[in-house]
Amino acid sequence: MKRDLKKFVTENRTAFDHVHPPKDLWQRIAKELEEREKPMGQVAVRKMLIRVLKVAAVTFLIGTAGIMVYFYGKKNAYDDYRRINPDLAAEQQTYSQLVTQKKDSVAVIATNNPILYGEFSKTLDQMEANYEMLKQEFANSPNKELTLEAMIRNLQTQMEVLSQQMEILNYINKSEKQTKNEQI
Repeated sequence: MKRDLKKFVTENRTAFDHVHPPKDLWQRIAKELEEREKPMGQVAVRKMLIRVLKVAAVTFLIGTAGIMVYFYGKKNAYDDYRRINPDLAAEQQTYSQLVTQKKDSVAVIATNNPILYGEFSKTLDQMEANYEMLKQEFANSPNKELTLEAMIRNLQTQMEVLSQQMEILNYINKSEKQTKNEQI
């Protein structure tokens, strides 16, 4: 190929010498190169944006699916409890919501005392583990109503413990405020 090109150039040398490139050739080449570079930058940004949007869409879909599965499972569990005893199912649902609210309240109040909150959390984690064990037993229990009552008693006990924890935290916060006021 080199030889063919070399041969072509030597044979047509005189034709090359008589033809001159246009005066603005290099300016046109530079301008064209600049135009090509700009879209490449825009293309890269578009590709990056498309990737980010794809990741966001996948994350959204997975999150939505997870939330749907969570609430569907929660609704099915409630329906299972309701089939056994509607009154107990309503009571279990109410206590479950109250426990969640109390936990949130204790967490907010305990922000000033993380060590004590850690101790409180250990106690609640054990009670929650017992509750989860009861939920698992519910599926295979020969006496589902008795198991549901045990679950409700566990939730009631969690409420009592959380109430005591709130009282302790309120007392500590009140004592700290009084101590600060006395110092002033």
